Order: sequence, then structure tokens, then C-alpha cells
Amino acid sequence: MIETMFFSTGFEACKIAKDLGYKVTLICRNIQFYLKDIPLQDHPLGLADVHIETETNNVKSLIQFLEGYYKEAPFDGIVTFSDYYVDIAAQVATHFELPSSSPKSIYTAKNKDVSRLCLQQNGVPSAKFKVVKNIEDPYNAAQDIGYPCVVKPTAESSSYSVQCVFNDEELSLAFKKANSLTINERGQRREGKVLIEEYMDGEEVSVESITIEGKTKILGITSKGLTEWPNFVECEFCFPYTLPKQTQDSVFSIVKNAIDAIEFSHGPCHTEVRLTKSGPKIVEINPRLGGRFISKMIQDSLDINPIKEVIKLAIGETLDLSPKKSSGSAWCAITASKTGILTNIIGEEKVLSSTGVKKLTFNAKIGSRVKKPSNNGDTIGYIYTIGKDAFDARDSLRTARDTLEFIISEEPLSAGSPQ
Repeated sequence: MIETMFFSTGFEACKIAKDLGYKVTLICRNIQFYLKDIPLQDHPLGLADVHIETETNNVKSLIQFLEGYYKEAPFDGIVTFSDYYVDIAAQVATHFELPSSSPKSIYTAKNKDVSRLCLQQNGVPSAKFKVVKNIEDPYNAAQDIGYPCVVKPTAESSSYSVQCVFNDEELSLAFKKANSLTINERGQRREGKVLIEEYMDGEEVSVESITIEGKTKILGITSKGLTEWPNFVECEFCFPYTLPKQTQDSVFSIVKNAIDAIEFSHGPCHTEVRLTKSGPKIVEINPRLGGRFISKMIQDSLDINPIKEVIKLAIGETLDLSPKKSSGSAWCAITASKTGILTNIIGEEKVLSSTGVKKLTFNAKIGSRVKKPSNNGDTIGYIYTIGKDAFDARDSLRTARDTLEFIISEEPLSAGSPQ
């Protein structure tokens, strides 16, 4: 396993692989990046049989290292659960002739400017867009596309530096922020290219799928609640979300067409779609499992474990993607309404005893600084619920969320600050 993501998907993979009877080698640049202050033996990643620290951002040196390692300890599959390493994992797997989609297809999906162009050339509905790199270019792009428009880096995740803008002043600030992102949180260098695209008005959903030898199996739709403008922070999911049949058929069709267009042939996809007045349009194709709790939601709702199936896919084993149950689940991020110091949380015990609530977790402590969200990492905690279907689970989720009250005080002024 080359690197992983945070949250449940990335950390549970080691246990699931071990339960399948596989020997697990975790390869990463710095294990402390994941552990923080938790001892390795107490962390889910500690279940890996072997932990190797080596440079994972340079694919040539990584392959060279693994060629030597392979002679001593042959491996049967390569997998990653991190957005930042899907392209590197594909190149490594291809080099060792192991199951994977082509590096070109992964590169196309990961780089939003390349995927936008590919979709356009193949007639798959998506946003009108321009790629810009110089400070003079965004204004011409916005004039052509029109306000409001969306500004985002061409290769990032978790809604980092994604912003909807309404005028030239906001465009300038958003462009400078996105353009300045030349090294991401994993230490990978970026070109600083920025995507300016039309704002697609309409509900956003994601489609969870797994493609095997060019044939795509759709597991279902996840509803996506997003924070208000200007940022697009994911704050609520429910699964399996159902749409009117005609709309749902159109969504499935456009997703399969998009996956075919980028020539993605092997692996999971988390494809985001906007339901506009003129029909569904592709937002992004992510060649990985959905993040946060989406894998758990699929497992609890359908009794299909996507993490398990993706690991089997990387080995070349036969998958079992047939649903064995029919229920629903929902998740929401708990976010701050303003920036300040969290002084109290009211309603926790009532939420824990509420119908459908399976988990309530806080990652911000009393006395800590919290902020109004600008990306998917800005959360106070989360709630997870189950129900007879997705809508039942979502109703329980919203009731529980509305029960909580957070007292946030103003931050104290530092010495020398203006009064």
C-alpha cells in the first residue's frame, strides 16, 4: 500500500487486507504524518506487517527501490487510498505488470483541466472552462464564462482553494490563492495552473462505482450537502440516494460515458455530478473510493465493503458487488458558524440517545480555536446515522444535528493588536 488517506477508508484498509489473509507492506514518506502522537502499535496502520519509509513522490526512485524490494519480498498488488498518490500507484503497478488502470487514464482524471478537455472532446456534458496561469488571464476567462464562476487549482482535493466568485475583486483574490498552491500538503510540486469554470447551478451528487476490465458497476448515488458560497465544503451525505428514474438513468449514463471517455478501465471511481436545468453535468472524476464515511455508508446500507473489494481488485481476485441488504445511512460534518474559541457544547447526551444515531465524535476540544469552514478539513466533529433508507437516516441526522448547540466566543486580542 503506497500512502493512504486520513479518516476511516485509509486507516481501515490494513485490517481488512489482513482479514483477507494478505501480508501488508505500507510504504510512505513519513509514518508520523499519519500517526501524529499515537504510538504505531496503537494506530490502525500498525496492523501492517512491514512499514517502510522512503520517497514516494518521485515515481522513478520509488520504482527503483521497489525493484530491489521485490527480489526479496515479491508482492501481488499495489493499492493506494490517497488522492495524491493514485497516479504514482498506477505507474508502479503498470511497471510491475499488476492490475491497474492505465497511468494515462489516472492522470486525466486527477488533473481537472485535462479531464475537462477530454470530456469536451468526447461530448460528455461538463462545465465551460478556461485554464489560466498568469494574473492577467483570469479576467478574460471570467468575461468569456460570466459571473458567478468557480476558481480552483487544477490538481487538488478536499475542496482546497475552491471558491465561487462574483466580481473581478473576488476573482483576483481567489486566483492568487489557487495560483500560489505550488506545493501541496504531501510535498508534491504543482504547476500553479488554475481552472476558471462556469458555476453549474443545481443539486450535487456523487456516483460510487467500480470498474473491472472496462465494465463499470455502479454501487449507488450519494447525496451531497455543501456549505454556502463562496466555498464548497462537503457537510452532509446520505446513501443510497434515489432520484426520479429518468434523472437517475441520465446520471448513470453520463458517469459511465465519462469513465469511458478518460479510458479508465480498472478501479474505483467517485464521480461528482451537478443536476442542472439542462441535465446532469460532470464536476469531477476521482479515481478512488469516496472519502469520509462513504465506504462505511455503502457497507452499512448494502453489505458491500468497497475497501475490501478494491483490495481484491488490486490483487486480481473476483469481486462480489451484489447487495445483500437494503437500508440507508447518513453522515454530516459538524462545523462552526463563526471563527472563535469553542467554550461549550450543549445537547451531546440527547443526540447520543436519539433515533438512528450510531456515532457522535468531536475532534475539537473545549477551549480550542474553531473556524468557519473553507475546506473539508475544517470540522468540529461528525454525526453518523442509519435508517430504513437514505431519507430516513438523513431525517435522523438532521434532527440530531439541530439538537446540538455550540457556544463560540470571540478570540482574545493578542498584545499589541488594535482595539
